[in-house]
Amino acid sequence: MNSYVITPKNPLEQQQLAQFLTESHLPARVLTDEKKEDIAMLHFMAEGDPNDTVSEEEVMKILHHS
Repeated sequence: MNSYVITPKNPLEQQQLAQFLTESHLPARVLTDEKKEDIAMLHFMAEGDPNDTVSEEEVMKILHHS
């Protein structure tokens, strides 16, 4: 089954949409910015080369510059 992504423009639209979905007994989930970032990260990880590695030395160098 297809899904729909609807992005309200303001808090009033968000409230109206939530009320409509509740009154219509339609199943819905909120996709927060954090969840969208997680989905994007999973997508990029899936596209990556599983055989591509980074040495411990490179990781430590990056961590020490942070």
